[in-house]
Amino acid sequence: MEPTPADITLRAINYESSDGRQMDGFELTGESTTFEGEETCVIFLHGLRGFALGAGISPVAYPLARRGIRCVSINKRNSGKGYEKSDFAEVDRDIAGAVEWVAETGADRIILWGRSLGATEAAYYQGKHNDAAVDAVVLAAPFADIRERSTRSYFEAIADDPDAAYEEFVAEARDLVESGRENELVGLPRPVDGDIEYIPMTAESFLSYRSPESKCATIDWTPSIEVPILLLPHASDRNVTPDEAQEIADTAERSSLVDVKPIEADHFFTGAEDDVAAATVDFVRRATDR
Repeated sequence: MEPTPADITLRAINYESSDGRQMDGFELTGESTTFEGEETCVIFLHGLRGFALGAGISPVAYPLARRGIRCVSINKRNSGKGYEKSDFAEVDRDIAGAVEWVAETGADRIILWGRSLGATEAAYYQGKHNDAAVDAVVLAAPFADIRERSTRSYFEAIADDPDAAYEEFVAEARDLVESGRENELVGLPRPVDGDIEYIPMTAESFLSYRSPESKCATIDWTPSIEVPILLLPHASDRNVTPDEAQEIADTAERSSLVDVKPIEADHFFTGAEDDVAAATVDFVRRATDR
């Protein structure tokens, strides 16, 4: 990770999840403390196996902080290796705690901003709760359906019939859970740059993120979201394309404003962080003026 720029103030924070877990994260601010005359805070949710200041998060927060937006990036119960034994359905408790902490520390406007898995988490939280403290949601590099659609594609690299291989993997995980071996690790294959990595997860955790009955699908939650939504897809070799973002946008029937803004970048928005920040600022301005 690159050093924090000299014009950015970085401080560690501690917050409490809604189920009483002690959590941490970071706050990033610039010289100005307000945006459009109000204290506006963006809460960042990192992606798969990431951390609060990881790639795709802090480089986007820097230009936002310079514009007077307070940025809070949180670690969650599924950060880093915590992902291997976490339950997706519980992550909203961490987000709830962060929203409460930000509200109590003076924010007038709160924006949930999630990248990749974090985008699904943001949609899950706001779609489930429609938290009145949240003013808008940004879904960056958003997968429409992480559970079945994306996971099935992982098996294309190791099986002639990826659908059958996925279904067999799910069945084996279910058998482990039913036999009381829910904490036994399974290796989820994932193609990366022409090679295959195996993501270790407990059988129970795998089912919570990747089975057909999982709650980990953005398109299941966007239909319930009432606040404005910005989708930031990218052009890369992953399936987080503008078409997929538009599919998500089409489900957001209750949202007061839905925008899709494609960004020419990779999955972490490397080198395009200023473009992402500019799109976020423009959206926040329009969303909160309504």
